[in-house]
Amino acid sequence: MSATITDAASASTEDLCAAMASAFSDYAVPINLTVPAFRFMMKQRGHSPDASRIAVIDGKIAAIWLVSVRGEASYLISSGTVPQHRGRGLATDLAQSALDGLRRHGTMTFQTEVLVENTTAARLYRKLGMHKRRDLSCYTLTGPQPAKENLPPVREIPWSDIADTLNMLRDWEPSWQNSDQSITATADQVRCFTTHSDGTLSGYAVLVPNSGSLLQIGVHPDARRQGIGTALINHALAATPTRQLRLINVDAADHGFAQFMRAVPSEQIQGQFELIMALNDHA
Repeated sequence: MSATITDAASASTEDLCAAMASAFSDYAVPINLTVPAFRFMMKQRGHSPDASRIAVIDGKIAAIWLVSVRGEASYLISSGTVPQHRGRGLATDLAQSALDGLRRHGTMTFQTEVLVENTTAARLYRKLGMHKRRDLSCYTLTGPQPAKENLPPVREIPWSDIADTLNMLRDWEPSWQNSDQSITATADQVRCFTTHSDGTLSGYAVLVPNSGSLLQIGVHPDARRQGIGTALINHALAATPTRQLRLINVDAADHGFAQFMRAVPSEQIQGQFELIMALNDHA
């Protein structure tokens, strides 16, 4: 039976969640989210149903291409094909339909991440015209970690109190899912820990407690190597039910952060590539 390609606006959250679980059931990192966790993921990353595409066969979703659009930029949140429908070119059909729609909309760029070992997906992305922008490292860590004494106190504050003041603490931009916009979209479900020195922000960490995802962590250059990062991690660990943290999509070119992760200590897990392409001539 042939597939019908359509946008995702008519699909229910439950059906999209089930299709993603089936598509990723044999993935290198299986994903089987609950419906609430799926809703959080879509809200955090800015799911745009009209820009997303699904392939429907015999009334059921056979493949997904879930997209976010923010201004002139777009992002592939998740894509996959249910195992029994693979080998029919559905991923390519969905991609072309989605990208054509984004171009008509005036979107300038399209980006995503792909696991280093996911050569099948990477091959498709290269075929579409995407290229690697940077390598991304991923870590897990448990705790608590040994901490120094006489450090500035760690306080919990609303994300909105620091959202516009973080550039001086960053050496690189967070990935899409960890971006300021993604955090703002789910600010009621994150916890934000900070330290201040002489009234100035010296360090911060943003956590999703239920998943243990540490979305962002940063320390002012003048306050590094003093134990502030470790203190922030310990507070994040204490706020996580599993007492385990995941740091996803750290810029691998930041050797100082990699050194910090080794010292914490942490375990480096499978990394990703961040990919991007221009959709219009002036991007």
